[in-house]
Amino acid sequence: MSGVDVSIALPEDETPGELIKGYFTLMRAFGWDLYVTSHFALRESLGPQWFAARISMLKDSDPKNWRPNHRFEPQDPGVILRDYIHEQDSPYLSVFGGQFQKQTAAKKILATRNTWFHFGDDPTTTQLEETAKVVRGFVQFSDMHIAGRIDALIERLSDLRTGRYPAEAASSASAAVPTVAEPEPFDAPDDLPRPSIGGTWVGPIPELRYRMTRAGDVVHPDTMESVRSRVTGDFAGKVRAWTAVEPRGRELWIDRDGAVGGFIGATPRLLGYLGPDPEGDIARGFFTPHFYTVEGDEIADVDSGERRKTPFAQGLADGAMLRVTTYGDVLLVGDESAIERVATVTPVEWFPGHLG
Repeated sequence: MSGVDVSIALPEDETPGELIKGYFTLMRAFGWDLYVTSHFALRESLGPQWFAARISMLKDSDPKNWRPNHRFEPQDPGVILRDYIHEQDSPYLSVFGGQFQKQTAAKKILATRNTWFHFGDDPTTTQLEETAKVVRGFVQFSDMHIAGRIDALIERLSDLRTGRYPAEAASSASAAVPTVAEPEPFDAPDDLPRPSIGGTWVGPIPELRYRMTRAGDVVHPDTMESVRSRVTGDFAGKVRAWTAVEPRGRELWIDRDGAVGGFIGATPRLLGYLGPDPEGDIARGFFTPHFYTVEGDEIADVDSGERRKTPFAQGLADGAMLRVTTYGDVLLVGDESAIERVATVTPVEWFPGHLG
């Protein structure tokens, strides 16, 4: 077993930043809980790669609603809930049941997710509390893991709304303030499939750390032997992609299946593979800081106005917004059902300096 972080941030006050932090971590924890609960229930009958197989089937049978070039992440609660609500053959019906009350709660959660960041009015404590209670109801009746964490969020929001927090703590500063233990991560099965490249590493982290050299190599820390002979394809291109966002300490690890990982900040991330990348990985790596728009048969850099003629631009709508990842995946970024890959480019083909 390995741990998955499902902590939920408790807002310190009623400002938008604190409430959005609470909402984001609530949905992140809920998404992981949906995925891990489903994995425990479905892996025996459908195999450990059940999620990838399910998405592939949906893309083939209903490409309009499950777009073939779209990236669907299993820990995104919108993906599992959408399948659960709308697909009559959904495997999640056997996991969570098809009761009207549960389906209704799922619809409310999905609607909330799609409207939360449509900025007009600032989010309110009441709004977040209502969302948390709907999620709490679904979790409680599905034998999931995070009910206690949601209870703590609901209690904090109620205390903020009624003035009990932080005023109560301030008025009794002389009293001993009880410490709240950080909740332990819940167990995730070791056969949980790898995330998309750039995603949070799932599973045990190998102890051995390979070092990046200034010359662009990756070497064993004791023997100084390069991993070059173990890499399939363009070695320099692989290393550039793995290290486009520099891992902490300039160190990487390599697991038994050839997965390469490293810490980006405090978070362990999957950075790539010694061998070929999985075909279904739509948006590999991390977004570069650049934004682009489609203008006829050209792509324009929003900041500089610089343009490049590209073959794939002709199939896209004028004004469409694009982002590019550190791996060179060009992504169409649209509504809440975003992200769709439209091309993959190399540093030579793209704007000078934008891909390292």
